[in-house]
Amino acid sequence: MRAWKAVFAVAALFNFLVGLPVLFAPAAFYAAIGQPVPDDLLSVQTVGLLISVFGVGYAMAARDPLQARPILWLGILGKAPLPLLVGLSVLAGRTSPGAFGLTLVDLVFAALFLTYLLRRRRDVVAG
Repeated sequence: MRAWKAVFAVAALFNFLVGLPVLFAPAAFYAAIGQPVPDDLLSVQTVGLLISVFGVGYAMAARDPLQARPILWLGILGKAPLPLLVGLSVLAGRTSPGAFGLTLVDLVFAALFLTYLLRRRRDVVAG
């Protein structure tokens, strides 16, 4: 269980490292990924807020993974489709490839969350 708590803590840290700059310093974040800052800063900062809030959820999972299982399912729903959405935007020339690379981290976390949840479900059913 200790290893899974570490995974969820790293996921929380990742979300804070992405979400807080998007929320509080969008120009610096977009410069780092090679993108111009969108005109609609409210939408950008709202995304940063939501990313950060999910980080709080992953921190909760790091503290008590069994209690936070629903949060992990929401994390999968939020993280797994991101590479597809951003990849399509890259192919259309609307987004830089750097943004796509960042979403691959989300895909890894989605896979880890799913692995935990399926293994935990199997343990509960067998136990």
